[in-house]
Amino acid sequence: MPNPKQLEKYLVCDLPGKEWVPQKIIGLLAGDGVIPAFSASAMKLGQLTRDPDVSMDDIKDVIEMDPGLSADCTKVASSAGFAARRISSIHQALMLIGIKEISRIAFAMGVMKKFDQFKGQVEWDKFWLHSVLVARLTEKVAGAYRPSTGSEYLAGLLHDCGKIFLERFFPDEFEELVATAQHRGCGHVVVEKEYIGVTHAQVGGAICESLQAHIEVIRAVWHHHGPFDIQQGQLDNSKFLAACVSVGDALANYTQANIAGARVMDENIPFDQLPEWQFLSQYQMSYGLELNLEAELASAEEDLKAFSN
Repeated sequence: MPNPKQLEKYLVCDLPGKEWVPQKIIGLLAGDGVIPAFSASAMKLGQLTRDPDVSMDDIKDVIEMDPGLSADCTKVASSAGFAARRISSIHQALMLIGIKEISRIAFAMGVMKKFDQFKGQVEWDKFWLHSVLVARLTEKVAGAYRPSTGSEYLAGLLHDCGKIFLERFFPDEFEELVATAQHRGCGHVVVEKEYIGVTHAQVGGAICESLQAHIEVIRAVWHHHGPFDIQQGQLDNSKFLAACVSVGDALANYTQANIAGARVMDENIPFDQLPEWQFLSQYQMSYGLELNLEAELASAEEDLKAFSN
């Protein structure tokens, strides 16, 4: 159970009359069972994926610690989007589709099950399609600069989790802000403070703290709408990862794979002219980047179909 004091820094609210909102959020997140922390196996998996020397046996042993996760991963790995053949064990799945894919499956299944109880009026399929697409794009963009650490996919997957929380516990305010964002064509984050006093990115940071995610994932989710704002002196990879999530989010919105009113992209502005991309350009691209948004969207749709079966 998180310490309420640890959550306060994410939920600073300077809108008069809305001070009760962060207090309610903190009370919910600090309570029992609203969003259970990741299992020991999921947390260990997150640690292992950041190790460039991790072995298949290491991954197998961790996933098999959690029978439910192991069963989910085996089932998804057998689907058409992955191995397209019957798989009977995590070891077999690893041999057929590899560490990266089985780690993606494990993270996706773990995260989606955390929020399964939150289903409401939001366009649920579009929400998860957007989240999976941003996860894939974050991993791809980050991989152009440095080897993957596993945090990229998880941060992309979790980046909008604050929206699900707000829609569940602040339904009237959320409905109004979505309608206003659609009317203005300005995106959710621009009007969230007006209606709720905090943004979904702030709430997402607090949720990730409650989940006991890695600090880089927490900061990336917290700052994915403002990687420019991360304070000096914090881990440099937090800024880099937040920038990659921010770019992945913008790219995903070019495909219009998102819930209503989220963000409208100007198709006349190339992605490399976006402020998120300009911020990311301070880092050296070591491996090159080839982007095919249509192909990434199709892959995300296949992934989501497999995760949802």
